[in-house]
Amino acid sequence: MAVGFRRKNLAIYLALLLVLMSLPLHALELVPEFDEENIVLRFAAISDTHFTSGANKFEEALKQLYQKAGENNLDAILVAGDLTDSGSPAEMKAVKASLDKFSVKEKGTKFVFALGNHDTNFDALPFNGEIFKKELGDYVYEGATEDKIRNGNHHIVINGYHFIALNTKKYNGGCEHANEDLNWLKTKLDEAIKDSPNKPIFVATHPLVYDTVYGSKEGTYWYSKNLNDVLKDYPQVITFGGHLHSPLNDERTIFQRDFTSLNTASVYYASLESEVDGIVPIELDGGSPRNKSYFSQGLYLEVDNKNNVRITRMDFFNEAEIKEPWIVLAPKEDKSHLKFYTTEARTKNNKAPYFPNDAYINIRRVAKKKLDIEFITALDDDLVYAYEVHLLIKETGLPAGSTYAITLSDFYLTPDPKDMDKKVFRAFSTDNFGLANKEFDPNEDYLIKIVAIDSFGLKSKPIYSDPTYVE
Repeated sequence: MAVGFRRKNLAIYLALLLVLMSLPLHALELVPEFDEENIVLRFAAISDTHFTSGANKFEEALKQLYQKAGENNLDAILVAGDLTDSGSPAEMKAVKASLDKFSVKEKGTKFVFALGNHDTNFDALPFNGEIFKKELGDYVYEGATEDKIRNGNHHIVINGYHFIALNTKKYNGGCEHANEDLNWLKTKLDEAIKDSPNKPIFVATHPLVYDTVYGSKEGTYWYSKNLNDVLKDYPQVITFGGHLHSPLNDERTIFQRDFTSLNTASVYYASLESEVDGIVPIELDGGSPRNKSYFSQGLYLEVDNKNNVRITRMDFFNEAEIKEPWIVLAPKEDKSHLKFYTTEARTKNNKAPYFPNDAYINIRRVAKKKLDIEFITALDDDLVYAYEVHLLIKETGLPAGSTYAITLSDFYLTPDPKDMDKKVFRAFSTDNFGLANKEFDPNEDYLIKIVAIDSFGLKSKPIYSDPTYVE
């Protein structure tokens, strides 16, 4: 009996060890527990569906979310803004048609949403909640007063958990929540705390909360600065923000300090940070990669009977889950539940990217206006975010122009980082390197230097197109 018991314990230990070994190094200390046998709440958190253009992607997302939860087990759909492209009644009717198609009401799924800048037609319709209520009927603003509907604010309790959707009436000139809306938010947060101080509170608002998740310092049009002063006193809060269409593959899309913040990505298309170390990546056009449409993401959340929250990142385009789930522990009075997804915790054991021993760079073509290369990609304990590409004069080792180029990896298209491209081809223009005469010299002996960068900014040792080169 004792031998069998020891063998059983050894098997459990080895299984746990295998799980830990599969995690990124900087996540080894971040393995909170979740009771999947006792789930009391299941909901989706998505954003930026952009009807009617994004109708098909929204319906695909709903299909996968219901499959994930169980056909009649999805308790709520929470949308962090930009349901529509312009806040028109026709677009709202299209939203309702999709909800009807999936029998959302009949399945008992509550629909809660915050207005986004597109829903208010770029500040022209700040009180557009009334029209959404008229067109979507019983789907929206359940239990809300006429005043709150007009303001686009909604508070609802689902399975004993408080959900709050907050409108942002001003984007142009900088995102800003009106004082009346902030006062309402504080009142509802106090109600939630009085009701259940040890439960998470779910707050959706379209812009990101300043200085929290990926993209929350991109500019005043994209983040709200006057939410922090309210939310900092409520460690129970989990916020959801969209607006920037940021990919959930990046670990910076969850953040904890005084409360927990989540990025909801986008159902419709992807956007990325506009600069890496002050340089615009060559793939970006207006903040979005040119392959932005090969993308559709959102969150699926579960709460167990101890108020722990498991967050699964869904890649609807690839019909896959992204990496491992995040787990936010039940609120604690000492705020210890907020220690897992701080920048310090995520970077403590982070390792810099590195190139494999067989890595190489091949300069495939040099024309007057174009330079083509291929290279073997780098490896990382999580993922490689981007690459610095330096064009040097081989004879001197000096830069050929006034700057270097940044090129992105395919991280945002790949649910599992292990499946990212192993070899890539890139084409560069003279502007990418700031060449003074606006031309490459096909007769020049150029040297390419590449450095890999991870999500948190750590950089690899460089590789060169001439492997014998020593800097």
